[in-house]
Amino acid sequence: MPRSRLILLALLGLGPVLPARADSTLAYCQLSRHDHTIAVESGPCQFSQRHGNVNVLMGQRWAFRFPADQQGQSYQRSASAQGLRFNREGDYTLSVFWRKALQCRGSKDAISVAYTPSGADLAVGDQHVALERARSASGARYTARGVELWQHQGSTRIDWFGTVLQCR
Repeated sequence: MPRSRLILLALLGLGPVLPARADSTLAYCQLSRHDHTIAVESGPCQFSQRHGNVNVLMGQRWAFRFPADQQGQSYQRSASAQGLRFNREGDYTLSVFWRKALQCRGSKDAISVAYTPSGADLAVGDQHVALERARSASGARYTARGVELWQHQGSTRIDWFGTVLQCR
């Protein structure tokens, strides 16, 4: 048997053994319990989906699974431009907000932002800051102590603890 056929057969034999990769991305999550005496938790999370099955890891404390075949039965799923929302009636709602990468002059760190209904989560490198929506005469402005993000006419200006970055 020619050597090329042997190699082809060997590769075909490995096909089922190789795992299929899931779509995975860093996101920002908000966990709201339906018992309103428990505070909302929010922070960076890892979202992955494979064949419609979703897994979300939120810090060291939370791991959520949403099997595709249980959608509409044990949970409800809805989508928007900002991300996904998973609701387990009477228990909790998990909102997953997509991160948008920003290209900023003068920064070596990866910079991204996730927009939430009440504000934004700004990530510079591995540091995250939750920003609240602030008043602005023009554009959209978000602030926290020492940090400001201002979007205006297609550009984004970030003041990160005194370092000003121009982004797009």
